[in-house]
Amino acid sequence: MAKERPPLEEMTLRQLRKVASDLGVSRYSRMRKSQLLASINEKQRTKISLNPSTQLEAQEEVEAAKFELGQEDRTGGTLASVDEGLGDLPSGYGESRIVLMPRDPQWAYCYWDVPNTHKEELRKQGGQQLALRLYDVTDVNLEYQSPHSIQEYLSDELAREWYLPIPVSDRDYVVDIGYRCADGRWLVLARSIPVHIPPVYPSDWIEDHFITVAWEEDLRGKTFFELVPPARKLLWWWKTPSTTKSLAWLKAPKPLASPVLCSALCSMSPARWFLALFPPFLLKPSALTSSPVASGCGPFPPCPV
Repeated sequence: MAKERPPLEEMTLRQLRKVASDLGVSRYSRMRKSQLLASINEKQRTKISLNPSTQLEAQEEVEAAKFELGQEDRTGGTLASVDEGLGDLPSGYGESRIVLMPRDPQWAYCYWDVPNTHKEELRKQGGQQLALRLYDVTDVNLEYQSPHSIQEYLSDELAREWYLPIPVSDRDYVVDIGYRCADGRWLVLARSIPVHIPPVYPSDWIEDHFITVAWEEDLRGKTFFELVPPARKLLWWWKTPSTTKSLAWLKAPKPLASPVLCSALCSMSPARWFLALFPPFLLKPSALTSSPVASGCGPFPPCPV
């Protein structure tokens, strides 16, 4: 059997605090015994005075407030009535357009809007099969240059979107939608802007560059620093003549401050020194045989020891 609760006057301070906590008395832990008795009696009287009908109405208001999504605006209406009377969105806007967006390094998503009148016009010119063509346009301009690769995917006349597999990541791509003719011609309906697909491997950008710009500086139409991708830096080294490379090496700061490094370089043969300063993967094959340093007959930079 459950033990009957003793009268409030006979309870200890700890028991009164437990009753006050059950009744929802605020700040009961800071009250004395007389204050707890007064607060508990007041809570009990308030609870008894509320009849069941009043409690039910209060509960209904709370439940209804959970699903009240709209709010009254300044005109007195609800937000749900803002779009009343508006027509449905049109199926098209009368302009041929296609958009290419990268989803991840392996896939891209494209959607298009081509009016039927434009399709009928190209079908009269010999267009037979609707298709999508994905061009690799990295560092090229399709207006006067050929793409690196072309991928073609047949499409349905009623389709409005498509997922395209990406052959190589970290490249720039353009997508065309058009008709393929029986004689091999390609009739373009719309062409997207170039989009860069992110690489599947970690980025090779390892350099940090910091610039200082004055607070009152006008930044419109100005370039303060141009970032060069690491791949283009390597391409510059391959295409630059050896004389320019030598001048660039002489102007560049040399990390020869360490005595250990200096002694190691002095003990090297000329050919090994040259390969240590210019790794083989940065040099053309002819540079290793035609260079006077590699053949042992040329001058060398003095060792700063």
